[in-house]
Amino acid sequence: MNSHPSASIVAAALFVASSGFIGQAHAQDLRLIPLPPTASPRDLLYNPISNKLYTANTPQTGAPSAESVTIINGATDAIIRTIDVAAGPRDFCLNTTSNRVYVANYFADSVTIIDGVTDQVVAVVPVGDGPRALCYNPQDNRIYCANEFSANVTVIDGASNAVTATIPVGSTPRVICYNPTSNKIYCPNAGSQTMSVISGASNSVIATVPVGNVPRGIVFNPQNNRVYCSNYGSDTVSVIDGITNAVVATVAVGDGPTAVGHNPIGNKIYVSNVGAPGPNTPPACSVSVISGATNAVVKTLAAGDEPTAFCYGSADRRMYWVNEWSHTLAVVDAATDTQVQLVPLGNGQQVQPVDIAYNSVNRLVYTANRLTYTIGVLPSASTCNADLDRSGAVDGGDLGAVLSAWGTPAGDVNGDKQTNAADLAAVLSAWGPC
Repeated sequence: MNSHPSASIVAAALFVASSGFIGQAHAQDLRLIPLPPTASPRDLLYNPISNKLYTANTPQTGAPSAESVTIINGATDAIIRTIDVAAGPRDFCLNTTSNRVYVANYFADSVTIIDGVTDQVVAVVPVGDGPRALCYNPQDNRIYCANEFSANVTVIDGASNAVTATIPVGSTPRVICYNPTSNKIYCPNAGSQTMSVISGASNSVIATVPVGNVPRGIVFNPQNNRVYCSNYGSDTVSVIDGITNAVVATVAVGDGPTAVGHNPIGNKIYVSNVGAPGPNTPPACSVSVISGATNAVVKTLAAGDEPTAFCYGSADRRMYWVNEWSHTLAVVDAATDTQVQLVPLGNGQQVQPVDIAYNSVNRLVYTANRLTYTIGVLPSASTCNADLDRSGAVDGGDLGAVLSAWGTPAGDVNGDKQTNAADLAAVLSAWGPC
């Protein structure tokens, strides 16, 4: 039988809660998952259906890195298996209908398909030259692969794994995204200063939209049915209407806009301004925050050296990004667009975090640490971490869960794998709706 907390422990928990000590992720909570020797992670995908993380491991300069995909258990951090794949695994997408994971093999001109349950390779599909990016169309159960050097998009049937169409687009397509509201696929063409808009129903290009110089990043905003395309060479973001396919705004941002991310709290788009690629070019960069309502930059945040990728944490309502050459993870309050933390990822080591993903089941943020062959894992410290019974509010049910689990891992809120006064304080400080 579990012992119950004493009155003094409850009092201490109340003090901690009132002092505001709970509610942030801490650098000391960061843990590392070592990948198999010489596996250097480049891209990440989180699969919420199976609660697994996938890492695409490609060669790092000067290191004989394995070309592989590592599959990690999202609940335990344990490596399930590492699968050898063809050369240059570079991007992922998840088929939510069949629970299959697709990885583009950039140097092998193929896509590897992995079963999300058995972790086995079920097919390797030949595609175009230089497959660079993938997206999934759940309405038609199709996968779209942008091929950088053959200037086309390969369409793979999600049921049969067969190539059903090859769609010509512009020069140098490097990124791609899907609009579920209008059932369209958007493919910026870095060499053509255009974006190809593809109908998900007909698999044909229905519009070619002029954008800026060297379009590099893309994201869909479901709150207003618009697509945002960062133009690296012209320091702008093109905003495309999801119904008319017209450019409705061209937003001036910082130098060298690259990655883009959607912040659903307040209907905003985050854009990383990285200058020239590589370290110290410049050493301090910025992130532009664009209002989805007005298409205006409402804030510019200071960033580290080359903010590379974004994710949104639904449990703690935070935006996260990795600073590739300053080896840090930025944590931003999504409501106020204020940076609340900067987490070092390497204890002075050069880490080179190049991608980021969010585990919505266990409320974890992952970073792909290229130079150290590791995955960083940081618990997102959320008021809703204390919602143990998933009722949508922190209330008496959660308090009872902590008290009844005292001294065991069952009521752990703060990630230390035990139920104690810190967890009691976390529940009390988070009291109310999530």
